[in-house]
Amino acid sequence: MGNKKILIIDDDKEFCEMLEDILQLKGYDVQKAFNGKEALKIMENEKFDLVITDKNMPELCGIEVITGIKKQFPKIPVIITTAFGDKKFKEESLKAGAFEYFSKPLKISNLIDAINRATGR
Repeated sequence: MGNKKILIIDDDKEFCEMLEDILQLKGYDVQKAFNGKEALKIMENEKFDLVITDKNMPELCGIEVITGIKKQFPKIPVIITTAFGDKKFKEESLKAGAFEYFSKPLKISNLIDAINRATGR
C-alpha cells in the first residue's frame, strides 16, 4: 500500500509549504490548495486520505469546505486549523464533521498525532 495522501487547504502559502515539508518527512504524500473552491475541484479528480483546512479563506470558509467534503466524500476525515478560533467555531466545526480542531499557532506534534489517528497510522 502506498503513502497516505493529504490535501492541505490554506491561503497562507508559507504555512502550507512548512506543513507540506513536515508531512513529507513523515512519509505522507501532500497536495496543496490555496482556497476551498480549488480544493473541492482537485478532490473531484484525486483521492485523499485526509484533508487539513484553514477556517478563514477566500472563496469558501472552513465550515463550507467541511460541508462540501462531507457531502461528496463522507469518509474522509477533515482537520481544521485557525488563527481566529473561539469555542463557538470549534463546536460548529466538530458538528459539521471535523475530525479535529486546532488553533494557530499550533503544536506540530499534536497535529501529527491527530493526522496519524485520522489516517490509521
